[in-house]
Amino acid sequence: MKRYLLDTNHIGEAIGRVSVVRDHIQQLHRQGIVIGTCAPALCELLVGVVLRKDAAKARQRLDRLLQVVRIWPIDVAIANRYAEVYHELRKAGRALSQVDILLAAMARHLNAILLTTDQDFQALPALQTENWLTG
Repeated sequence: MKRYLLDTNHIGEAIGRVSVVRDHIQQLHRQGIVIGTCAPALCELLVGVVLRKDAAKARQRLDRLLQVVRIWPIDVAIANRYAEVYHELRKAGRALSQVDILLAAMARHLNAILLTTDQDFQALPALQTENWLTG
């Protein structure tokens, strides 16, 4: 089963007044494709939501989005993957934020495609990524 994991940048775009990412999420959801994120990415998003001029409306759009986007939990298996990704990056002399390492670990564990604009994930060539904000 195909799965997508949303990075903060894609969730953030999805709660805009008009959003191609949200439209795509809803279309795939209707097809039975599973889309989710993790609580730390949601935390990053919420930090920015409160600073928006349209914070209340953005929060309403987020609440509606979360009716179709799953919040996948972090468990021991994902924690183990986190350690693997961390050491892989360290060995390569690269660094990612803790949230990005967690997203990479979760994407690997769930065999999900990570939706992101971040080029930093190229440090993990086996990680499947897509950017719905280009092209």
